[in-house]
Amino acid sequence: MVASALALLGGVSGCQGCLKRVPVDHVKVRPYPTCDGKPLPPGDVVSKGFLRSGPYSLDQHVAEHYVFRRRGCVYVATVHQDWPLEVTDVQVVYDLHWKPLRVWKRATLPSDPRIDDVRLYELRNDPPTMTRRSNEDGLEHFVFRGPQPVAVIGPGRGLIEAWIRANPDLQPGGIVRGPVLDFRARFEKIEHGSLRRNDDRDVPELGRVRVYTVLGRESVFTDDDLNVVGDLSGLRPDAVLKSPTPEPLEERAPLDPTAPLD
Repeated sequence: MVASALALLGGVSGCQGCLKRVPVDHVKVRPYPTCDGKPLPPGDVVSKGFLRSGPYSLDQHVAEHYVFRRRGCVYVATVHQDWPLEVTDVQVVYDLHWKPLRVWKRATLPSDPRIDDVRLYELRNDPPTMTRRSNEDGLEHFVFRGPQPVAVIGPGRGLIEAWIRANPDLQPGGIVRGPVLDFRARFEKIEHGSLRRNDDRDVPELGRVRVYTVLGRESVFTDDDLNVVGDLSGLRPDAVLKSPTPEPLEERAPLDPTAPLD
């Protein structure tokens, strides 16, 4: 039941050139990143946002909180997304060049917060690996056929900001390409993807924004400081919307992205 329900959240689609995961008996376990052997400091906020469905959104029930912090020798992003079919928490650790090193993701079903699916993507391994722990399947290990990704795409829009910040001088019409881990669906994959900067545009509620398209099909808006402030589908900052701010869904079990899964 858990697997079938979670599969509906992202769906499974074919992808020519995608580098998918294959099951293995075990993967190399790496410690949580440190700076010269010392635990990461709390750090300083680089960027944060609270985005939710605007009046033109097809789905009127999406809410996303994201924050990026500089924590010593790394950047750390955290994302929390609520929508009727899933509650998702993500933590991504990047190096100081915005290359992703480690991804932790937990997905739960609003109908039953006891059911969860936790995944750890170790991108420092070559090739990258993933460990999954779920109520239904227990502990599983996978390896991806392919190179270490230069960017990751997960639930919400905030994480795209890291790829944009890795290329701050990209001009309108400019494009960068590389392997990208897309872990939004139940069956994640690494694919060769692109980040393109389009012409700036004027957007209601936001004014003049920069426009970036990822994977050739999804566009997000940023301000001149490269903070993600919405998307083409109608996601907008909570502060500019007139509709009532939704109440967060009930609390889940405590989070610990640093804990091993096995």
